[in-house]
Amino acid sequence: MLMERGGIRLGRWRTVFIAFFFLALPLGTFGQSLYGIDYSDEVFRVGFDPNLPPYQYIEEGRYQGFNLDLMRRIAEEYDLNIELVPLPLNEALVRFERKELDMVLGIRFIRNMEETMDFSDSLVQSTVSLIIPENRELEIKEKLNMEPFIISVEWDSPEYEFVKNIKKANYNLAFNQENVIELLLMGRADVMIGVRHVAEYTFDKYDIEQDYVISNLYESPVDYYVGLSKDYPGLLTMVNNTLRDMKISGEYEDIYNRWINDKNLERQKIIVEYLVVVLLTALGVLFVIAVLNRQLKKRILDKTEELRLTNQELEEKIIEIWQSNDLKNLILESSPRAIIIFDTGGVIMMMNEMAVKHFGEGRNREGEKVFALDPVNRMLENCLEGVLDRGERFMGEEFDQVIAGQTYAYRYALYPLYNYLKVIDGAILTIEDITEERVVRAEAEERNKHLAMTRLIASIAHEIRNPLTSIKTYIELLPRKIDNEKFKDQIATVVPKEVDRVDRLIQQLIDYSKPRDRHIREIEVRELVDYCLFLFQPLLEDQGIATEREIEEDLAIVADSDQMRQALINLIVNSMDAIREMKLEDPDRDYRLSLRGCREGSRIKIAVEDNGIGMTREEQMNVFELFYTTKSRGSGIGLPLFKELIEKNQGRIGISSEKYEGTCITVEFEGGPHEGKDSDHR
Repeated sequence: MLMERGGIRLGRWRTVFIAFFFLALPLGTFGQSLYGIDYSDEVFRVGFDPNLPPYQYIEEGRYQGFNLDLMRRIAEEYDLNIELVPLPLNEALVRFERKELDMVLGIRFIRNMEETMDFSDSLVQSTVSLIIPENRELEIKEKLNMEPFIISVEWDSPEYEFVKNIKKANYNLAFNQENVIELLLMGRADVMIGVRHVAEYTFDKYDIEQDYVISNLYESPVDYYVGLSKDYPGLLTMVNNTLRDMKISGEYEDIYNRWINDKNLERQKIIVEYLVVVLLTALGVLFVIAVLNRQLKKRILDKTEELRLTNQELEEKIIEIWQSNDLKNLILESSPRAIIIFDTGGVIMMMNEMAVKHFGEGRNREGEKVFALDPVNRMLENCLEGVLDRGERFMGEEFDQVIAGQTYAYRYALYPLYNYLKVIDGAILTIEDITEERVVRAEAEERNKHLAMTRLIASIAHEIRNPLTSIKTYIELLPRKIDNEKFKDQIATVVPKEVDRVDRLIQQLIDYSKPRDRHIREIEVRELVDYCLFLFQPLLEDQGIATEREIEEDLAIVADSDQMRQALINLIVNSMDAIREMKLEDPDRDYRLSLRGCREGSRIKIAVEDNGIGMTREEQMNVFELFYTTKSRGSGIGLPLFKELIEKNQGRIGISSEKYEGTCITVEFEGGPHEGKDSDHR
């Protein structure tokens, strides 16, 4: 249902803007012919999240809202045919990537989509605010950072990252703004962080606006855009020109006031009216004073300048207070990581409690040089210049330190600190103690090796059965064919070969299970691949999986052979599991496992590819996290241990996957040999 909304009018100034609009008309109305583009025969598929009132939603079977009115107006301006497709935002992004959608309406800016998506000028701006029940406002404001309140928030949003840094906060996640509000209304959250316009619309709809308070404890601006495919030249210009023309003519304001009852604008209107009254009163007083005594003019001007300077100083103080208090209280002290902030000269500006405890020798070192802290100074040696001079970021770096005979492991990140003018003002160093994580990874590696051993033993047991069957057959025929010379030749040839075959299989099992010191040597890639394929060939054949092997000649890497076997076995096992999962979806497909090896410049690349279940973008981002798995019977340790083994041997990993299509994992090494060849590392 459409609702008439009150708002601020432009008044008689609109006449001036309309005149300017007609002067700019060729860029708007005739923009299509100006650029020589005709999309009148195209049907543009526009995806939109229908859970974002009053911007875009479905009511009584109708698609309506502020954003949809703008979209229809843009289509009318250029005679574009649009098809509105309501679906959740995450699904819309997936379908956009597949080119099943041409536009996504009402999307926030997503940096990693810039290569495939153009973002229009802002359709509408609101704020993300903290919304509190009126009867609990004082309690929550006083104890938000001290007691475990439940906060409802939208998944994978900037405000979700803020909530994760609030000390003791629990959060209840929702997949859209309507669900965020529903969690608060149903009592499943104490407080919510959401888009102010959506909250005001919902509270007004149910006549409960007096029961909730929009707090200024946390506010952040949020803009919504149209995301457009780059496949249509000039389409972005058409959208932006129409938005500009609508704002100049006042049409945008009319649509805005029809849909959005902006409480903030109403408050601003009251303030403006109050200021106008105050200003008129002040002008009247100044006029009377000027009439009575013109000599007071200079003093009034001096006082005005003094007030301006005072206001400027006040603004700077507000920014300084925000930076020092909010940043320290909400981020620094709430973080489980040690955080050190210092300026471009290396002087420490802030240290949180974890940094003081672990690196400050028990006292706050603010005002001192960061280079005086050990081992912080060693962490900064090779990265500080790039951060301060070029704005580079160093993430996920690891550092080991021995204290009193015990080794501690740290993961640290260093990135630039920008001031409100977007100028680098220093750097932020975060340090996380990962000593226990390494212990867990080592234990998981051992468990995974045992799992691989179990599968390996099953494979070899299956392989041993074939030569034993041949030997048994010859033994059973021996009494009847003892005098047959041809049979004697066959048994003298076949039986020793089958016995040797069993012996080789048993020896390989012994070699694999025997604990060894780490031994770096030159490894032939073809020999490595053949060894691992040989172990799993019976299982692959039994499961109907075809194998392909393409290994170039004379490929060698320098690494620990046992660890490389372990890593490659983990990849093969993972591919078999992925194919097994896909068979449940599509049992009639032909399944294959491909292993390739080639040289690219000075590097050796090994690739393992399957056409199994594949992974989504989110699964690819988490696949190397310990204990993360999407398999029905997975442990979540195979690929993390594979990553550990490859990185121990100075290899690099690449991953490419598409859900229900398959996965290709590559590893790259510097070509061998080098000085470390045939040397022991214990």
